[in-house]
Amino acid sequence: MALTPPPLGPGLVSVSLRIDPEDEVVLWGFLLGDDGLASAHGDRDGVVVLLTTESRAAELHAWLEAIAPELPSLRVLRSAAI
Repeated sequence: MALTPPPLGPGLVSVSLRIDPEDEVVLWGFLLGDDGLASAHGDRDGVVVLLTTESRAAELHAWLEAIAPELPSLRVLRSAAI
């Protein structure tokens, strides 16, 4: 199954991640606990794209740093404004 394409548009920031596929479910669960922080797009192959607003980008990066000890395979590949 191919990566679910994230929506694109001004004011959005995408963060591409690499994570072990077995840890993706944990990442998605953590994200669900932080309602509205970001949307996640992926297909359970270890590549996930998180999408948030420019106003919440710093918060998302801080959140990723905070959960990193729980998910040692988590790597930020790229972060960019759309």
